[in-house]
Amino acid sequence: MTSHIFFFLLVMLLTAQSAHAGVWSYSIEDECGYSSNISRSADNEIDEYTNALRLGMDYQENSVELEGSIGANVEHLSYLGGVFENEIRGYLNADIKWILLQERLFWVVEDTLSVEPILSRQAWMPGNVQQTNLFSTGPSLSFRLDNSLRMTADMRYLNSYAEETDEFNSNRWYMGTSLIQERSLLTDISANLTWRNVDFRSEDADDYQQLGLFAAWKRHFGRSDLLLELGGLQISFDSGDSEYGLYSRLLWNRSISSASRFAIGFNHGFADAAEQISGGTRTVPVSTNVISSQVYTNSELELVYHTEWGQSALETNLNYQKQVFLNSPDLDQYLVNLGVAWNRGFGGGISADLGISYFHTVYELDNRNDSTLSPFLGVLFQRSSRLSYRFRTGWERRDSSEDDSDYSDFTFFAAISYQR
Repeated sequence: MTSHIFFFLLVMLLTAQSAHAGVWSYSIEDECGYSSNISRSADNEIDEYTNALRLGMDYQENSVELEGSIGANVEHLSYLGGVFENEIRGYLNADIKWILLQERLFWVVEDTLSVEPILSRQAWMPGNVQQTNLFSTGPSLSFRLDNSLRMTADMRYLNSYAEETDEFNSNRWYMGTSLIQERSLLTDISANLTWRNVDFRSEDADDYQQLGLFAAWKRHFGRSDLLLELGGLQISFDSGDSEYGLYSRLLWNRSISSASRFAIGFNHGFADAAEQISGGTRTVPVSTNVISSQVYTNSELELVYHTEWGQSALETNLNYQKQVFLNSPDLDQYLVNLGVAWNRGFGGGISADLGISYFHTVYELDNRNDSTLSPFLGVLFQRSSRLSYRFRTGWERRDSSEDDSDYSDFTFFAAISYQR
């Protein structure tokens, strides 16, 4: 129940802000599905039919008083064979900024409600998923010292919650300040200081504080945007241990043409599961987070390429991560994720998606290797601006160094959606 409180709080705040402000949209979808091995077991395959009823809400606002968006979905998932219990799942992405003083003082609310695994080494299946929520709120202040020099300050309260994994639950405080020199309209140089305090609710988890000091260079030139951050981090655990490490971050976006773009992202520094889910340490959150209180050094490289031609679009994504855990080295893992997706419109409201993803993980514990290959095909019939039909079929195959973790699963889904 805790994971849904923040969603209702956001809705009430927005409703109080203005009964007619912003753009609201609503959707309802019913999806019937089939899985040939829903338990994703090596030798005890269970085929199952499912039905998912989804209600969705989306809010967009861009005014002098309020900026941001909310996207929320509630899903009732029924397992028609009766082997597994039915589930209710919620999904929410909210990023709202109240403008209290124009260009000076803001109040920020962010919330991420998602579904994550309970045991990351086991396959995504009924009984191995849980709701997680990451909520943050606080003020942001910006003021000018002169025409080219300004200072910013941020303070946030953060709350992390997991339905099953108690050690993930925490209360957090964050403070950060930046001194920014605007060298030109296209270039900023800044000095940045950050402080975090993490208080886990579980007595078995090790609370910690983190101090960061780094310089940043932001530059726009031609068709490119570049951000470079470099500095150091100190993390101190309540148990008495301390660690020092390098912090670095690079983001480069390049528009090759009006129809093609390329992006490179690199990140190195301390992280934990809550920061990973929020995307605070990377461009796109991974889907196999280790939901725990453990802190690790995360080294990550991501390459993204997108191009369009005619009625087609192609996107490729390559991501590599090395996670070295500070207090539990047996949890170290290396992850490679490759995805390729092609979309094609055929006119008459018909479009198709074709793609494949490959995920490879190496676990330090028992030197286990898992490789998962997932091709898929989807077809969308957009009958009107409000009514659409969607079909999707896929196949997933895992090969593991532990034979009892191998599996293959064929899936098919058909859905009807209405939006207004």
